[in-house]
Amino acid sequence: MNKVLPIISCLFLLCFSHSMQAQILSGTVTDAENNQPLEAVMISVMRGNITIDYALTDAKGRYSLAWKHSGTLQLSASLLGYKREVRDISTAGTQNFNLQSEAIALKEVQIRPGRIHTRKDTVRYDLAQFASSKDVHIKDVLKKLPGVDVDENGRVSYKGKAINHYFVEGMDVTGGRYNQINNNLDAKAVKTAEIMENYQSVKALKGKINSDEVALNLKLDPKARDQWIANGTLGAGGSDDGNKLLWEGSLNTLQLGKGKQSVYNYKTNNNGKDLSTEQMVLAGTAWQQIPLSAFLSQPGISAPLDKKRLLFNETHTLNGNRMYKWNDDRSLRLQAGYTHDLIRQQRGNTQIYYQPTDTIRIDETYHYRLTSDAANLELRYEDNSSRNYISNRFTVDGELNRGRSEELRQTLRTSQLNAGNFFNLIRNGKNGTWEFLSATRYAYQPASLLLEEGKSKFDQHSFYTDNSAAYLKKYNGFTRQYKAGVQGEWAAIKYQTANFNASNLSLYLTPYFQLERGKWSSSLSLPLKAQRYFSQQRSFLFFNPSLYTRYQLDYHWKFSLYANLKRSAGDITDLYPGLYRTDYRTWRNGNGLFPTSTQQTYNLYGEYKNTVQEFFVTASLTYNHSNRNTLLEQSVSEDAIVYTRREHPNHTDSWTLSSTLSKGVYDWYLKTSLTVLLSRNNGEQLTSLPGSDGTSQSLLQAYRYDYLKVEPKLIWSPAEVFEAEYHATMGYGGSKIGSDTHLTPLLDFVQRLRLMFSIGQVDLCLSGEHYRNDLGEGTHLNTVFADASLIYKTKRWRFEANLNNLFNKKEYAYTTYSATQSYTSRLNIRPREAMITVNYQF
Repeated sequence: MNKVLPIISCLFLLCFSHSMQAQILSGTVTDAENNQPLEAVMISVMRGNITIDYALTDAKGRYSLAWKHSGTLQLSASLLGYKREVRDISTAGTQNFNLQSEAIALKEVQIRPGRIHTRKDTVRYDLAQFASSKDVHIKDVLKKLPGVDVDENGRVSYKGKAINHYFVEGMDVTGGRYNQINNNLDAKAVKTAEIMENYQSVKALKGKINSDEVALNLKLDPKARDQWIANGTLGAGGSDDGNKLLWEGSLNTLQLGKGKQSVYNYKTNNNGKDLSTEQMVLAGTAWQQIPLSAFLSQPGISAPLDKKRLLFNETHTLNGNRMYKWNDDRSLRLQAGYTHDLIRQQRGNTQIYYQPTDTIRIDETYHYRLTSDAANLELRYEDNSSRNYISNRFTVDGELNRGRSEELRQTLRTSQLNAGNFFNLIRNGKNGTWEFLSATRYAYQPASLLLEEGKSKFDQHSFYTDNSAAYLKKYNGFTRQYKAGVQGEWAAIKYQTANFNASNLSLYLTPYFQLERGKWSSSLSLPLKAQRYFSQQRSFLFFNPSLYTRYQLDYHWKFSLYANLKRSAGDITDLYPGLYRTDYRTWRNGNGLFPTSTQQTYNLYGEYKNTVQEFFVTASLTYNHSNRNTLLEQSVSEDAIVYTRREHPNHTDSWTLSSTLSKGVYDWYLKTSLTVLLSRNNGEQLTSLPGSDGTSQSLLQAYRYDYLKVEPKLIWSPAEVFEAEYHATMGYGGSKIGSDTHLTPLLDFVQRLRLMFSIGQVDLCLSGEHYRNDLGEGTHLNTVFADASLIYKTKRWRFEANLNNLFNKKEYAYTTYSATQSYTSRLNIRPREAMITVNYQF
């Protein structure tokens, strides 16, 4: 592989040829009576009666076309309700139009406008054609759009890919925390939703660097734009156990316009609604997200079950966002948020380790209490013009977490405080484009583990910086960029009385090439990095090339191929040489080794979309292969699990075939979608076993895990009086360990059905869930939930009565496989509960 990619890069550099650079035809279209700009005017370039190129004007009446033609052609401007204007043209330049309005006499025909419109890389959804009176917030409408999906955490995806930007009127007021919009913006306030593919967020790089990013932009109804919209909610209720008062409350205000925007929210509840997603960053720029590694972490509270069933919480969350935008380029955003969360959970676990000569079973049952406080602050300034780009983002984040289990007699504290600054400067000149990047972050992560035997204390510090300069030039569809930079990290840990340092410094050079030829587009990146670890006295030279090729057959079909080779060294948690404890029974030992890895990734992708037929389909095949020089050896007993790093070359590989299909049916007001995933994972596990002579021996086990997942969804709104939603997930997975152990395949099936009926101002909602879980060894569990709610709506008031878990189910269990073990968890779920809430829109 190391020899193949340099050969590919040489062939790539030789494949371009020279031709004339394209000129630009541009202009503005206005109304002749009032001189106001006209949007969606069709600008057509014609040779005789044949259209050879076209563009649509934007909201400011502007259009732009690459001029690659010769001879005398015709330029036409047309819009329904205006007189068409045609003129002869032979060269590029500026062509402005001033259209005269024209009365149109129509015969008695039935005109049915489409719900989805397309302009180049932009797909526009008319939300009035999808929304119903039952939709409360904008996320309720977004999930009805063909090609668009919204998952349980609120993450929005388009054709199976998570969006990279979320705008309202072209502004990102939440900085990627877009659930603050999804969960609070009134569905009726939004007129259209735009999906922009191949979105280049930096204007100075448009036409120079291609982008595969996807952006969502919501355009508001003019009546809602720039208006303050406020909502308040209060609710109370009780549960079947009779000893706890349930509450829910919220107050939110939004002002969303084209020049300034504000979002302020306060929410609280103890009824199982997860509010942590309000502060979750779901979109953003990758180079501004520096990962943090930690020695201790809180155990997760999760299950293949809707979170509202298992979350015993007391949550308060508060956030404020204010954004100013001057002209089309400059903006300033201020953000702050805080969340306090108290979670209680009772669960039991059974872990079975399948070792070469033995099987070990570990059972535990415990109550767990987690108290968390998290805060964030952000200030960002951006000047985004076509000539220059300046961006500076300053962030401060902090967390305090305390987990306690009385049965395990364990208290786990994890905290972090980090501050970062991210600066980006781009300048376009006559001969090329210069770019400067600077990322700096300091993090402090104190943590402790308190057990009966004593207390383990960690003090972890990290200072990270990455600074680079790049020069870019594009000619005749061929882009060359050369980036050079220095990257360094001071990483130190004090564990008990021992100090350890994993500081490192890197110098890197990244040549990047991009070639565009008609329907083809290819890019080649050749990063070369020299990295030095000072305390370990180790040096590395990493070469991480990647190749991407895209073929756009036409508007409907697109195919791409991606290949990447990545070599890297471990972080401070991997390099720590000593023995340390992570919980009451688990130990880790770095054994003084230095882990490195080499990973190869290949992806073949294809898609088809037809917005007229509301049909979207994608298919992707991915292969990953990793080689590592070390492997964690596990030693398992009923009292302790010890993971020790051993020098043992090993590899893992995986195949993943995935496909998404989404279809809207206009006449039936129906949206259907289907997601299919098939994967195979192969790896190796090293296990330490006691020998007959009192010594231990290490045995290597190969394992394979196969998994199939099918997920159909359906949303049907045939009339205002009825709406149905169905969502099912079927998972089938089996594991093979060594040559003799075959774990029983697990079939897990989840069905969710939601029915809504409307009579005047009253809505009745009935919903149910069916979980069928294999627990292994021929046993399975069926669990059925049912909920009901009654809603009464007036102009500003909304009254809602809810009854959840009608059958009063109180326990749930599931089993999963991982490497050479199986894991069965049993947990308590929320009992039958009743709530009454009142909402008022100010």
